[in-house]
Amino acid sequence: MMDSLLVLIPVVWPLITAALLLPLTGRTRLQQAAALVSGGVLLASAMLLCARTARGAILVLPLGGWSPRVGIVWVADALAAVMLLFVATVSYATLLYAAGSLRGERERRYFYPLHQFLLVGVGGSILTGDIFNLFVFFEVMLLASFALIALGGRARQVRMGVPYVIVNLVGSALFLAAVGAIYGAAGTVNMAELSLRAGGGGLPGVFWGATALVLVVFMVKTALFPVFAWLPDSYPEAPVTVNGLFAGLLTKVGVYTLFRTIPLLGGAAPGGWQPALVAIAATTMLVGVFGALGRSTIRGVLSFHIVSQVGYMIFGLALFTPLALAAGLFHTLHNMLAKTALVFAGGVAERMGGSGKLYAMRGLARTEPWLAAGFFVAAMSLAGMPPLSGFWGKWFLVAGGLAAGAPVATGISLLVGLFTLASMLKIWNAVFWGEPKGQRYPGRGRHRGMLGATLSLAAMSLLTGLLAAPIFSHLERVATQLLDVTPYVAAVRAAERRDDHAEAP
Repeated sequence: MMDSLLVLIPVVWPLITAALLLPLTGRTRLQQAAALVSGGVLLASAMLLCARTARGAILVLPLGGWSPRVGIVWVADALAAVMLLFVATVSYATLLYAAGSLRGERERRYFYPLHQFLLVGVGGSILTGDIFNLFVFFEVMLLASFALIALGGRARQVRMGVPYVIVNLVGSALFLAAVGAIYGAAGTVNMAELSLRAGGGGLPGVFWGATALVLVVFMVKTALFPVFAWLPDSYPEAPVTVNGLFAGLLTKVGVYTLFRTIPLLGGAAPGGWQPALVAIAATTMLVGVFGALGRSTIRGVLSFHIVSQVGYMIFGLALFTPLALAAGLFHTLHNMLAKTALVFAGGVAERMGGSGKLYAMRGLARTEPWLAAGFFVAAMSLAGMPPLSGFWGKWFLVAGGLAAGAPVATGISLLVGLFTLASMLKIWNAVFWGEPKGQRYPGRGRHRGMLGATLSLAAMSLLTGLLAAPIFSHLERVATQLLDVTPYVAAVRAAERRDDHAEAP
């Protein structure tokens, strides 16, 4: 019973909270309080789920009494649990930040219910055990995320959100077509069953073509090269709270689905996909960092860095070794904290300095030292400076890349790290360094929640770096579990046998 509850909470609890918040759209403080309580429940349940799965346990929950082969099944293993923990952490920090950052009646009324609906999609995408319901939860995320992008109601927000919707809708249509083709070829959409049948051979070519199409859709939703421009066009237009939430969660869900599905479905695929994915990852790193160097606003620089950092994560996946997979996962978790902290720090700087344009304000390090400290820690972590979490993420990736025989892509990752440092110093010199310049807005007390959320995430990034050894050791076990799909498949099939036994007269 306890295991079932732990698997249910990440999806059902935010859904209940969203339903309760909708009638409270005119009572912002009550919405804030309810959302924070809900966020605390999610965080606590994610911690318990991590403890439950830390030694390899896989929790399987078939919904409605249906067999997992044909029904809905949710699966929580060590990878899902650790992702849910970091999702809950970023989500809670976002709620703290939102209290001081939301502007206008429209934002304050609808942010909290939409935030909860987004979490429904995120939690469902992480826990679902079949690709059709993965499509469903992706659509929940898409609807909630577009509403959040357009939340301020400005014409430019809606206009710049259109490419985001078009790209994702096209991806969704292709995804649904591919799911239908997979079901027609294999007779199931359950990922454990698909893995078993793919490993046994004998599936027609249409299955592998549809599987490849599904993975391409995930790559599009992750903003990998060449379909990445939608992200830096749309994310900066969202309210800064939403921008930080997206930076910490949305592309990381895409990364997670690739880490989940490639070992299950692609491990038995015909060869040749790894070199192609390594090349895509390396190119994504480069185009992202060069785009960041060419931008002249804080949000513009940071949005392109979301693209660049995704390249590092997928590089670890593409190498497909325990060391590299663990490195890619470590980099993903580090980035969820550091990137959200950077976006939040940039939002506070915009509010206090009166502009998001570089060099329109200077000297914030003198007038706002705590803000400068939070930004500096997160920026140096993103650039890979020791002893911060970003350093260890890149260190493990370099070790994994060299061990896997990929020196060129590994060298590119190091070069991109230098360019990342240059772009972070560009923001630092333009906004925080020098003599104070630009209007300073009063009401610093209103920014305490925003600053507190920023500093908390920056501190967690530092703590992740200091605890890199035990965290990476755990992620190596997660990577081993990913590569050996037998326990995952066995756990799902065991749940099926239990259901069959329960239904027998």
